[in-house]
Amino acid sequence: MNMRKLSESTRDDRGVALVMAMGIALIGIVVAGVVITATVVAVNDSGRDRVRTTEIHSAEGAIDATMSVLQSSVPCPSPAFSGTTYGSGTQKTKVDVTLEYWDDAGVQLTCAGGVLSGTPGRAVITATSTAVNPQVGVDPERKLETEVVITPLKSPGANAAIFSAKGLTANASFLVEPANAGESADVWIDSGDWSCSGGSGQMKTVGSIYVPGGTVASPSGGSLSIANNCFVSGNVWVQNNFETTATADANAVTGNLTVRQGTVDIKKPSTVGGWAKLGGASHSNLTAVGGISANLGATAIPNLTGVGLPQVKYVASDWTSSPHNFSTAGVAELKAAQDAAWGLPKKGSNDPCSSWSNTTPVQLAADTVYDLTSCAGKIDFGKAVLSLTGDTALIIPGATVTTTFHVVSGDGQPHNFWMIVPYVSGATCGKNDAYSIYASSTDIVFDGNISAFIYGPGMVSFNPHGLFRGQIYGGCVTIKNDADMKYVNVGVPGIDLAAGTSTIIGYDVEIVYKREVS
Repeated sequence: MNMRKLSESTRDDRGVALVMAMGIALIGIVVAGVVITATVVAVNDSGRDRVRTTEIHSAEGAIDATMSVLQSSVPCPSPAFSGTTYGSGTQKTKVDVTLEYWDDAGVQLTCAGGVLSGTPGRAVITATSTAVNPQVGVDPERKLETEVVITPLKSPGANAAIFSAKGLTANASFLVEPANAGESADVWIDSGDWSCSGGSGQMKTVGSIYVPGGTVASPSGGSLSIANNCFVSGNVWVQNNFETTATADANAVTGNLTVRQGTVDIKKPSTVGGWAKLGGASHSNLTAVGGISANLGATAIPNLTGVGLPQVKYVASDWTSSPHNFSTAGVAELKAAQDAAWGLPKKGSNDPCSSWSNTTPVQLAADTVYDLTSCAGKIDFGKAVLSLTGDTALIIPGATVTTTFHVVSGDGQPHNFWMIVPYVSGATCGKNDAYSIYASSTDIVFDGNISAFIYGPGMVSFNPHGLFRGQIYGGCVTIKNDADMKYVNVGVPGIDLAAGTSTIIGYDVEIVYKREVS
């Protein structure tokens, strides 16, 4: 009986091992499935992460590229490269870039036909990067947003204190600064080079120096050399080469330095007070407080080209119409003023077209333009003192100054004075050439109430002694005397001196923030 029960009990345990084995196998399959699933998920996540990493890098690259484009133009609604693909294979991404602009008043600008409705002061760049190839699950997307402040860069235009179409000669101690705080007394050398050297005295410009090197069709020069006692309290922009000699001050440039192409040669350690943007290589002796960007290439720097001497011609209606309302006069009226001041000579007669030889002041009519272009040749201001009681202009065929030339305020009030040789094409720069103003005298004085505009299409060799307020424009400008020039924007009625030079040539772009928005 007991043996039979034991035998039956033994038979009841048969198959348990198989069941256990099957259970263990099932558990293994489940575990393997979990591991495989986790592995697949991890692989997919890793692939998505790689795509997402590529997306953020490509979006950031597109932001940087857009900021580079903004330095020279304001594309709307998108830069030309928007929609470009980056990377390859499963990690290939596509980046779309959009731009929104606002002006300085905070008004959002519109875009029509690729043209903005105004001048931007701020922009928001949005770069959206997506995967080109389908991903498992939801396709990843990375979006970056950057706000930038955009400052238009303009050539000086009417802000030029000195505009020389062909080089500049300034050999004496010379200071060019604005008469009004906050303005810039700029020096524009349209073609040719300039070697700025103060000699034993100081030569200083409180404003920017531009040396664009002629036009694209007719390039000429475009280099600046700074030597002893030459200081630029402002920016320097040169087309080709920039040099400071061994005698130059270590802090000769207090603003920004732009050398679009060519070489930078710094003979001894020198520090620029702002930033330096260089189309070519930098120099080991050059440092810049705002940092140096070198080897940019000329195309990465907005170009500044020569525009030619502004063509100032005499049109009577420009002077006689509102708001100037000048009277017109000529040789006869000026002779009458000479007669009143000097009396009649014993022999012959006074002649405004000939040699002036009397230092008794000649009082000119107030708010009057004297047209002396009928004179046969250049007027010899041998000894001349002009007394103004209002704004006065002399339109002349040319002039020489050999002994004395003074312009004074006869009533102690401020007045404007113009000495203009009207523009002619092809004027040359010899001192004896027609259409020039050549002064060999050192006794050239403008009193503190006079602001003058001196213009000639040929040589303008004008040597003010002491204080000179105003502007000098010429085919070839030469300044010889020790003088302090206070820039005052006198201008010329009917003439836009900024024509061709006041256009926006690029933009300064500064980041406000950069962030990921998705």
